Amino acid sequence: MAMNTNTVHDGISPSNEQSIFAMLEKVMLQVGYQYFADVHFKRIDPLYKELCLIIAETMFANRDSVIKVNGEYIRAWLVHDVFSQIRNRHIQLVFDNFQNVTIRVANKKAYLRTALYNSVFEFQAHFVNDMVQG
Repeated sequence: MAMNTNTVHDGISPSNEQSIFAMLEKVMLQVGYQYFADVHFKRIDPLYKELCLIIAETMFANRDSVIKVNGEYIRAWLVHDVFSQIRNRHIQLVFDNFQNVTIRVANKKAYLRTALYNSVFEFQAHFVNDMVQG
C-alpha cells in the first residue's frame, strides 16, 4: 500500500485545512469562549484562543492516529474523548498555571496540549490541594 505523502505526521490532511477553523468555532462554543471576555472585561488574552486552537487541532486529527501527550503516544480517539470534556474552568486552570510557570517552556504547544489533557483529570484535585495549602 502506497503511503499518502499529503498526510501530515499528526494525521491532519492539508486538503482539509479550512475545516480546522470550523472545529475551532465548535471548541469555542464547547469551552464558553465568550466567558473569558466577560471575566476580563471584553479583552481576551490571546493565550485563551491559542488553547482553543490546540484543542481544535487535536480534535481535527484522525481518530485512528496517535497524539503525543506528556511524552507518550496516545490513540487520538482517547485524546478526543478527554478533550471533549474540557470546559471554561479547565481552560482557566491551564491559563492560570501557565501564567505561574517560572521556567522557560521550550515547546509551548506540546506543554499546553499536555496541560489541557491533564486538566480534565486533575481539576478537582487542584482545588482540594489549594484549600489544604491555603
